[in-house]
Amino acid sequence: MRFLTSTVATAAVLAGFTAVPALAAPTAAAPAPAFTGLASPIAVELAAKLPEMRKVAADVQARLGLEEDPVRERILDVIDPTDYECSTATPPVVAAITADFASLTLDQKLASAYVLLFDLVMKDAVYFPQPAGKSTYGAQGTYTKQATDTFAGLRKFWDIKSNDIQLVPAHGRMLLDTARVTRVFTTLYGQPLDLSENTANFIKAQVTSTPLLKNGDFPAYTFNAYAFSTEGEPVPGIGNVPDKIVMGDGVLDGFGLVGLGDVTPQAILAHEFGHHIQYEDGLFDSTLPAPEATRRTELMADSFSAYFLTHVRGERMNFKRVQLFTAMFAQIGDCGFDAPGHHGTPNQRVRAALWGYGVSQAMWPRSLVLPSRVFAWLFEKQLPLLVAPDAPSDSAVLAAARQAAATVS
Repeated sequence: MRFLTSTVATAAVLAGFTAVPALAAPTAAAPAPAFTGLASPIAVELAAKLPEMRKVAADVQARLGLEEDPVRERILDVIDPTDYECSTATPPVVAAITADFASLTLDQKLASAYVLLFDLVMKDAVYFPQPAGKSTYGAQGTYTKQATDTFAGLRKFWDIKSNDIQLVPAHGRMLLDTARVTRVFTTLYGQPLDLSENTANFIKAQVTSTPLLKNGDFPAYTFNAYAFSTEGEPVPGIGNVPDKIVMGDGVLDGFGLVGLGDVTPQAILAHEFGHHIQYEDGLFDSTLPAPEATRRTELMADSFSAYFLTHVRGERMNFKRVQLFTAMFAQIGDCGFDAPGHHGTPNQRVRAALWGYGVSQAMWPRSLVLPSRVFAWLFEKQLPLLVAPDAPSDSAVLAAARQAAATVS
């Protein structure tokens, strides 16, 4: 499973719960946060079990192959963060979707912590069949046409087998269906039925207790997108699951809050489709250590995305819109240089997208669509430039793109 946002970005969202600072590092066990004044016995029980449940979540993530290998000591020095310009300021989109966190009660924060820690909505969309009916994207369906049109365009544009990939929405209102929430806890995480049902009922009670949580359609709950493939292998405890791209409402609505809704559905879908190209073309194999290996595949997906978005046979976006989608990629970059899930700094993600745009503009004839393996080969040659300490200018990146295009035009 490949993620749009990194574990660092997820930690930034979790860190918005000021009353539960221990949740800022969800893959490691930590002392229980000091919840006092909880309103119900189940809330008290869930708060007490939080350290144990954090470990359960991490163990299951690893069993399902959703986490990179544990951080080894030698990885700590793989990437020297002192050589890179990387702001630790909260991205505007994260600030926008966490703006109301301080207004939540402790019970509401605790329920939200469980939703995020176990990624309940996204996991349901990935691993289980979804209710019948027309799929919509965005909590209000705002991005449905953009998403469905872009998905159809991607299938025609790229040369991989893609008719078996499903495009699936993840709606936070799923949290109101206690049977589905219980299924995630019991089937994926192996939790007892009675505890799972009580937790599901507690979560439903809390997300319906205040307009701020929007009956579950709170953007922070679904602020991600996944490209999922088991490459033909059954999922332990689940069985066969089809290839999917899962689009969380929250990542669409969240970027809409900061003025980027015009390009976000297309850019996110094209990025996740880029991961499916990597699955089909065998591009995940790498001898690089974990942070650099993940950064490589994420930046490649950014480049695949930008190439499609600006190609005359793709979305045909002009440079003004290029500036918008590079701003979006910048906000989901991270400074987690030693983390296995490092996706690249904001500047590196901008550079990778700008390079993809440059290739689409420099190709001749302009209508030529490069085979995906050829594009990936060109990207591999440019990767050292794209991840170099933050010196290369936009003009240098575009010049490199023109040179790359010239080698195959």
